[in-house]
Amino acid sequence: MQIKHIKHKDIDFKKWDDTIVSSPIAYVFAQSFYLNATCPHWDALVIGDYESVFPLTHKFKFGFTYLPQPPFTSQLGAYGKVDEEREQLFYDYILAHYKLIEIELNSFNQQKSEFIKEKKTYWINYGQNYKFNQNTKRNISKATDNGFVVEQVSFNEILPLSQKLLNPFLENELNLSKNALHLFDNLLNNAIKANQLFTFKVSDKNNNLRALAHFVSNGKHTLFLKGTNFDRKENSGSMHLLINHAIEFFKDKSLYFDFGGGSNSTGLAGFYSGLGGEELTYSYLRINKLPGLIKFLKNKQ
Repeated sequence: MQIKHIKHKDIDFKKWDDTIVSSPIAYVFAQSFYLNATCPHWDALVIGDYESVFPLTHKFKFGFTYLPQPPFTSQLGAYGKVDEEREQLFYDYILAHYKLIEIELNSFNQQKSEFIKEKKTYWINYGQNYKFNQNTKRNISKATDNGFVVEQVSFNEILPLSQKLLNPFLENELNLSKNALHLFDNLLNNAIKANQLFTFKVSDKNNNLRALAHFVSNGKHTLFLKGTNFDRKENSGSMHLLINHAIEFFKDKSLYFDFGGGSNSTGLAGFYSGLGGEELTYSYLRINKLPGLIKFLKNKQ
């Protein structure tokens, strides 16, 4: 069994995407349109005729090439036909070629290492029962009683609305850089072109916008990408109403609803679990074999 390192310009994106969507869990993060936005020059590790694949999200800094986790992206690693031998081949390859590795492996990967730590997110498996807690139900009822309405945003309205209302939240409250916002806009554009972006908004009786959120879905995996409510001081239930609508909307269009991480925050973990989310664990691989001075500079960032 042999690994091929395929440069970005030579990747067969059709074969790549066919492998991703036929994987046990077809995470949208690993599809070519997604990676092309969040890591525009990524390469591919391939076994056979795209039987097993592994994205290389490499960057160059301080005179060396390293593997970081791209923005807005989670759970990459090995896809397609995955077993212990193939995972080990991928693992050995990246260890031999990169001195700094900070990537997430998807929940189907079973690679063990002293350099791997567990991470968690929340999701709904539509094949299993899920239920909302009482606080979530109260918030949904409150928003409904106030006359709030959820609507899907048309493709031509998504980007202007997102740039006007959501980007300031991402920049000012989540402290995202201008470059990250540019990547985010590119991701929305790519998802629209792939016909995999769904955006919902909540409006009140006076047509004031109360909440906005983006979802990416490939028919198997649905991701809550980013969103927020604009009336947080009022505790109006607008975001609960929006997410409830999305969960029901994708119920017959997807296998999994992914809340998109952020579970290190106690508040978000409570929000996701209150909406029926169950914990899902996956792996974070971090190896730093940089020379001393560069390692110091990296750790200071």
